[in-house]
Amino acid sequence: MLRRVVVARSKADRKPSPHPVVKPAAAASLTEHPAPRPSEVCRLQQIIDGSSVATFVIDQNHLITHWNIACERLTGTPAWKMIGTRGQGQAFYPDERPVMADLILAGAATEEVEHFYPGKFRKSALIEGAYEAEDFFPNFGETGRWLYFTAAPLLDAQQRIIGAIETLQDVTAQRRAESALKQSEERYRQLSITDNLTGLFNSRHFYDELKSEIARTMRYGRPLSLMVVDVDNFKRLNDAYGHLEGDRVLGNLAEVIRNCLRAGDSAYRLGGDEFVVLLPETELGRAELVAERLREMFAALQLNPTEQLSVHCSVSIGVTRYEQCEEFTTFVQRADSGAYQAKHQGRNCVVLVTP
Repeated sequence: MLRRVVVARSKADRKPSPHPVVKPAAAASLTEHPAPRPSEVCRLQQIIDGSSVATFVIDQNHLITHWNIACERLTGTPAWKMIGTRGQGQAFYPDERPVMADLILAGAATEEVEHFYPGKFRKSALIEGAYEAEDFFPNFGETGRWLYFTAAPLLDAQQRIIGAIETLQDVTAQRRAESALKQSEERYRQLSITDNLTGLFNSRHFYDELKSEIARTMRYGRPLSLMVVDVDNFKRLNDAYGHLEGDRVLGNLAEVIRNCLRAGDSAYRLGGDEFVVLLPETELGRAELVAERLREMFAALQLNPTEQLSVHCSVSIGVTRYEQCEEFTTFVQRADSGAYQAKHQGRNCVVLVTP
């Protein structure tokens, strides 16, 4: 008679059932949020790590799940220190605060994003719910870096937000090149409107500004005055001491004019020894006071053509105000006639010419 012999097997010897039993709770969990297969997770990690753009991912709990090699190099922080933490803000800012990906995950409104990135962000034209921004990060590198960054939501099959992805690119070189270009353009613009000898504005810029000021005074009915300044006996001074000394006199006069200017006033060299000063928001009486101060300061200035010789120069000044609707040439000619009258009255004086 045969006996049934039961041999106990160790757990290691047991073969897994081809149909493992799943507990009901676990089955429901898998149905609601199916876990990605290991191959999918590995493939996603390879895609992110293989990108040359700094990238990190956070899950629905704001925990970092991916922090690629490019992000390590950009921030100087290794992935093993970041993954599983909520330290994304600390990697970019000195104080604790959310990053763009955190704001998207939290469903922040545009006003809230504006609070953290005022005037520095815009909505993405390609991805719904995504943002783009550009900002300066002073803690990166020795002098800080400009970063262009984007953040977008990650959605599940039911279009629910389950995380967010953020990418960052160093645009410091581009920003510096743009800044250098703007500075160069501004420098050339300044050179194009500046008199080389005196550093005051040149005649071309004077006529541009004069037309602008006339248009403004006509629109608002505000006063506008003008003075023409002419150096007395300038040709005689050039003949006696040379053109270099004459240029020095013009430079000294320009400095005196600059010291007399008020906020809103502007000065120009028309050519030779003739200068003009525009005085917006200035009545004729006030313009006369400015002219007298300028005349006195220049007359008191001691000039030294040689070590043994000291001389004083003077200017003749014509002052007038703008008359509504008159031509700008009439306005300038009237002030110029005042300077001419001042010379005929003995020089070193101010003459007012009313319209």
